[in-house]
Amino acid sequence: MRVSTVNSTKPGLALIFCFLVFGVFDAEHVWAKNGKPDSVLRSRQALEYGTVFYDFYQQDYFTALVDHEYVSHLGNPIALGDQSQVLKGGMLVSYGVPNQALPIFERLLASTHDEETQNSAWYYLARLYYNKSDAANAAKALSNIKGRVSPDVHAEYHYLATLININGNHLEKAEQAFEVLPQTSPYHPYLRFNMAIGHLKSGNLVQAVGELEHVASYAGQKEELLVLADRARHGLAQLAIQSGNFLAAWNYLTGIRSVGLYSNRALLTYAWAAIKLKRFEDAISALEILNERSIALPEVQEAKVLLAHLYEQQGEPRKALKSNLLAEKEFKKGLEQVEEARRIIGLRDVPREFIRNLEAIMDESEWHGVQLSVDYKKLTPFLIDLMASNAFTEVLRELTDLYYIQNNLQYWSKQTAEHALILENSSQKTFDKNVRQFLQKSETLQSRFDDQTLELRLLTLTLEESVQDRMSALIETTMQELKILQGTVNQLKDVKAPYRLPESYDGMVAALHKRLDVQLAETNKFISVLEPVMRDLVNVELNKHEERMRYYWAQSRLAKARLYDSTLLELEQAKSMTNDSEKGE
Repeated sequence: MRVSTVNSTKPGLALIFCFLVFGVFDAEHVWAKNGKPDSVLRSRQALEYGTVFYDFYQQDYFTALVDHEYVSHLGNPIALGDQSQVLKGGMLVSYGVPNQALPIFERLLASTHDEETQNSAWYYLARLYYNKSDAANAAKALSNIKGRVSPDVHAEYHYLATLININGNHLEKAEQAFEVLPQTSPYHPYLRFNMAIGHLKSGNLVQAVGELEHVASYAGQKEELLVLADRARHGLAQLAIQSGNFLAAWNYLTGIRSVGLYSNRALLTYAWAAIKLKRFEDAISALEILNERSIALPEVQEAKVLLAHLYEQQGEPRKALKSNLLAEKEFKKGLEQVEEARRIIGLRDVPREFIRNLEAIMDESEWHGVQLSVDYKKLTPFLIDLMASNAFTEVLRELTDLYYIQNNLQYWSKQTAEHALILENSSQKTFDKNVRQFLQKSETLQSRFDDQTLELRLLTLTLEESVQDRMSALIETTMQELKILQGTVNQLKDVKAPYRLPESYDGMVAALHKRLDVQLAETNKFISVLEPVMRDLVNVELNKHEERMRYYWAQSRLAKARLYDSTLLELEQAKSMTNDSEKGE
């Protein structure tokens, strides 16, 4: 599930609460005497529902859902319609509460016969199951989509289908989607990449290569597209290596950027391809670039051992020995870094802080704008591969949602005292003699203001022209303010008694506050369960790094010992030959 970030202090619920407490303005009185034209009614209904659309397109699903509940409570037919219910269910899925969305889709599928609405419901139902890691039911839901698909979910539907339909049954439909899907669509490149993976799983190598080459041709300023293009080129290189075409692999690898997410993997693959082509100098150049990078990267760990081996194979024992000595030192340093990473992930508030600042933490260029309690640079290099795993991303996603819900519940929990104060003040409102006297006094004051205004206007005529302009403007402004005040006074004259809350409100608000406490306790419980899971996944990944580095460290030490032995043997042989030569003389 994916939830957009919204401000938990936005006043959506506060406004609804105030409407409940103080009553809602009844616009029906506007047409009470003259009747209500259909066009006016439809316009008003559209305006009411427009707030839902606005917040939806801002990806502020929380506020949009609150607005939807409000206009539904008013009986707005747009909000109660099938399409709006599909939208509501989709927002609930996006907001991270799929259990509330499921009954909506099931009810729609049972009651509506509109093909487009049914297909939209099936799509969101599939997305719901996919977000819950239930690929089987997600695929089953997608298989029910037939006929016309709503343009609002058309691209997303095909993208999700290529993720779920691992048997390739959807590939033909997805290819047809390109006829109507513009290349500017953000789903276009990812849909092509997923289609390539689908073709590979179906054994259609030629079609897979064609799709990957199309993705590899992407260029421009967007980093995510450049990363995707690098990934496609690396995939093409791997396919070429598997088929024994090392020259083709070489050509694909040369197109991958030397920096970026796939640069390390590409450089190592490039080195192996160069070795297969017996272009050892090119292999050494690639490995030397990797050798300068962080020891936390698996590709760098392998490159250090491979570089020393190549030097030895090239007949350069001194370079090989030096490389092994430096590698041994780096592996020892890397193991110390693993221990430091374990210490960091074990700190109490690290999971929350890590997730809250994830984007900045993973992007070194943003570090200057973030204040963090620990140095995450000592942790994140070890997590690059883990971040790409489905299990870890799901845990991060769930924790992100739980932290947001927790913050939201904590905010509203702090408002309970204010709610109680509103209810108390509302119960104490009176309309006594003092108010009546004030209204009578206001009539007297209004009459005096009218007389004084006339006198001021006459007096103004005796002043200079420039002063007259200023005074006239001042008088007009004052009159406007008095007019507004008089309008309020006139409204008060029509009030017979203050508005009283229904007797059930106190109990309803108390029940909501109690429910708030229960939900907050449940959220805290879920967080306490998931945070150790996150730590365990990170520690498992760190264990892999430690095991791999210890293995390579042992290889470097063995190579170092072997080179020392061979060097000593050569020295002894040289000394022996020198002694034999001296004896001969």
